[in-house]
This record gives sequence, C-alpha cells and structure tokens, in this order.
Amino acid sequence: MKAGIVQKIFLDHFEAYRRERQLDSRQLKAAGSIMTCRTRDQGYHVDACPRDEYEVLKYNSCKHRSCPQCGATETQLWLERRKNQALDCRYFHIVFTISHDLHIIWRANRKRFTKKMIRAAWRSLRELLLSWKWLGGLPGAIAVFQSWDDEMKEHCHLHFIVTAGGLNDDGRWINANAEFLLPTPVLASKFRGKFLAYLKEGFKDQELSVPRGKSIRQCLNLINKLGRKRWHADIEPSYEHANGVFKYVGRYIRRGPISEKRIIGYDGQNVKIAYAHKEKHENRSFTLPVDEFIGRLLRHVPKKGTHLVRAYGLFHPNCRAKLDLARKRLGQPPYMPVIDKPTTHELLSQMFPNLEGTCCPICGTALKTVYVSRRGRAPTWRLAA
Repeated sequence: MKAGIVQKIFLDHFEAYRRERQLDSRQLKAAGSIMTCRTRDQGYHVDACPRDEYEVLKYNSCKHRSCPQCGATETQLWLERRKNQALDCRYFHIVFTISHDLHIIWRANRKRFTKKMIRAAWRSLRELLLSWKWLGGLPGAIAVFQSWDDEMKEHCHLHFIVTAGGLNDDGRWINANAEFLLPTPVLASKFRGKFLAYLKEGFKDQELSVPRGKSIRQCLNLINKLGRKRWHADIEPSYEHANGVFKYVGRYIRRGPISEKRIIGYDGQNVKIAYAHKEKHENRSFTLPVDEFIGRLLRHVPKKGTHLVRAYGLFHPNCRAKLDLARKRLGQPPYMPVIDKPTTHELLSQMFPNLEGTCCPICGTALKTVYVSRRGRAPTWRLAA
C-alpha cells in the first residue's frame, strides 16, 4: 500500500486504543511521533534551488526509530560506514535465539537485558574463536538485536555478522574454513551458560527489576530450569563479502517491526500483512485486527538509550590499529572513517534516482535545505506517562 499507511491506522484507531489501556511513556512517544511524522506538528524545512529558480516548504520527519516512514537515510549512512570499514574476506551470519520463557524478564528490563544478551553472545564467540582449536584469531563482528518475528510477535534474537578469519597474536591473518566456523551445539551451550549467569548476577545485585507478579526466587528457578534445556545458534554458510548480509540486518536497525511495503490491505478494521520470509509459512500473508496490530508494533519500541547495534573485535573503535593491520594483511589501505557525510538530498538521489522533489523542476539542479524550523512538538497528551 502507499506510504503513510501505518500513520493512517494510528490516526484512525490509536485514540480509542489508548483509552482502554495503560501505556508507558516510550509507547506514547512512539505513537505520537508516528502520527505527527511529516506534519506541521514536527516543524518544517525549506528546500530551495541554488539558482533561486524554485523553493518548497516540507514538513519534517519525526526521526523516531520505530516510525516506518523514517530511517531510510540513516540506515543508508550506516550501510556506507560498514562497507567502508569492511574487511575484504568472507563473512558468516550467526543467529542466536533464546527461550520465549525469558521474554517476561526482557519486558521488565529491556535495556539491560539487551545489553547482557549481546555481551554474552560476543564473549562466547570471542573465547571460542581465539582458541587455536577453532580459529586462533580475533575476528571483526557486528551485532544487531531484534525482538520480533514475521508476525510481529515477541521473539528476541541476535544477528551477528562475523569475519571468516581473524588476526592472531603474531599479527598474522588466519582464514577460517569457508564451510565451517564453529560447531553450533558448542556455541549455543557457551552462550546459554554466559547469558544465564549474567541474568542471575543481575538479579542478585538488584541490577535487574523483578517482573510484576514474580519473585526473585521464581526468576532464579526459571533461569536454572532453562540451563538444563538445549539452546540453538544457527551459523549460515559463509558469504563472499559483507554487502548482502549488512543490507539484510540493516533493515532491522530502524523503522520498527514492520515495513509499509509488507502491508497489502487495510479495510478500517483489519490489517493484512505479507510475510517477510514467505518460504517459512504455508500462507503468503496473515491478518490482524487493528488493535492487535497497534499493540504488537508498540510492544517492540526500544527503551531510550538502548543500543540495538554494536561493533566488536576488529570493528570496535578501540581496535583501530588491529583493524588497519588486518586490512594490510588483506591488501587493503588503512581504514578512513567518513568525515564529510552526504546530505539527505544527496543520499536520496543515490538511493532513488527517479525520486521527485530532490531536484528543481525548472532547471534540474539538486535542491538544498536553506532553513529548518524544529518548533513542532507532538501534542502533550501523547507524551504523558
């Protein structure tokens, strides 16, 4: 359906939805941003032709990371930075999953839970890959946290993009087997042990909040129970380069759990959504009542300050010298961070060459933003706790 369909659904039904439910500030702020995106409530900017042939006033985007209309240029900038930093080697895509029984702890501790989960996965990978039994070198890795599945239900898991090789203690580059990185049962078992230990420590140190209706003892009993079950980590066959897999995980960085391209029907009461991974389902789409659609979308709004994407190993900012050494071993020049970021108009022109509104309709020159007013604010009731 056309752009803005999620905004229309919220404008049609969110007022009634919120009256019947108790929503927290992050959900209210996300809903307010979605409903006011590219409207006068968000302020405006003026784009003008450098030759003074033409100018146009446009309303600002809300820039909320859960808004389906926003984030295209930010995602593209992230992709450009990652491609610029990437090592010229093969890459593995690893997916870590956890038991759905832990979602109750995630809901009460979104920020800390996410941090501990990503840390446990990276330290598990690092310990195994540093061992000469498997690789014997430090790899580069990018981690992305995702809390939803194809139907926007809760499904906390991690995507890791890992170099198929690493830098050893002697400064030599060690290539991994292109067909095999690690035995998945070993990786999953180590991840389970570390993550559950971090959760136990968090409860004992009162760093983690106890979910409503539960006690610390019940949480610890749940953790002990899950420690006796088998966990899973999926390592896909290696890719020749990182571009494809970076693009794959890039879609999860912003815009929340749903892309507007997937919404194929809305009749005022129900939303019809195409599956993102059609090969995993019997049907090509599923339908949700509007209240359920709004609820599932707001359920995945991250808490402010939550880092959903992290860089580790050779890609960590503190490992710049090791990254440059690895690039030298692979025949690449030293890493040069992008300093002069392209403007929004330049990015949009690159991404969508035929997009209207980026060039002057009279002379064809690229438009430039000459004035920005950020006085727009979402209505106060939408920001109230």
